[in-house]
Amino acid sequence: MSQSIKHQHAHRDPGQHAVAIAEAVDTAWNKSNHSGRRDVALSVVAALSLLGQRDPHGPDLAEQVHAQNAEDFADTLREIFTALVNARPDLTHLVYPLMHWVFDEPQPAMQRAAKHTADAALQEGQLELTGTDNRYDTDLLGVVLSLLKSDSAGKANAQIYTPTPVADMMARMTVPEEGSSVCDPAVGTGGLLRSAAQAMREHGRDPATVSWYGADIDDLAIAACAVNSLLWRLGPRMLLCVANTLTEGDWARRAEAQRAEILQLTAAIRRDKLMINAVRTAQRLTEMAADDDPDTDDQRGDQE
Repeated sequence: MSQSIKHQHAHRDPGQHAVAIAEAVDTAWNKSNHSGRRDVALSVVAALSLLGQRDPHGPDLAEQVHAQNAEDFADTLREIFTALVNARPDLTHLVYPLMHWVFDEPQPAMQRAAKHTADAALQEGQLELTGTDNRYDTDLLGVVLSLLKSDSAGKANAQIYTPTPVADMMARMTVPEEGSSVCDPAVGTGGLLRSAAQAMREHGRDPATVSWYGADIDDLAIAACAVNSLLWRLGPRMLLCVANTLTEGDWARRAEAQRAEILQLTAAIRRDKLMINAVRTAQRLTEMAADDDPDTDDQRGDQE
């Protein structure tokens, strides 16, 4: 990507930039034979957004990814989502709808479609948006998901998200306190949470101290919201669940229970791994000691 194009991307309005990226992704994905799998297209954008903040003096991540073939890019996606799970196991069950296809040995055609979509997003400058502080000012994943759902077959299930200016205005009217709880029973991809977090920062408050609650009937929206919570640095207390809040009044308690269960399971798995490694280490030490014991050598000689 040329320096002039990067310069244009860096100075573009974040909201307009997000729309341009989403349109490029939508066009690229719909040219494949997998247009119904919007989870794959969304997962590509989500994974690229987790590549980390761009270092202007470091290697060009966009060029590195662009140079990969489809199979290598699929490996990169697996590495990104594996790192997410290791760093934030409490989000695993939430992000699963986005990442499961990567671990299910995807077909070459699917890998090629994913790589083509990634190239389109990178060409439109995604890393200049999600890899910089501009990511705080827009909800790229929300725009992408909305556009991927906007075909005629999906209009019946189309979701309406609160426009960013309206969300920002609402957030500034009641700025959350540190250590408080913020709840959105129709959270979508988290646009209102983003606005609340930004309003807190404007007042010198830390959004990472807040417990963020959200529910939505769309599992992809919840998955995107979980990824957004990392982009927007909302902190460790994300309590999200897939639920129809009109019929399930106790969804927040279920979100807490799910989070507690996954953390307990993670702790048990890590404990078991440590135990297995300790046993293997003890076995190796025992074998080494036996090999170095002269009495053992004498016994082997007597047996021979």
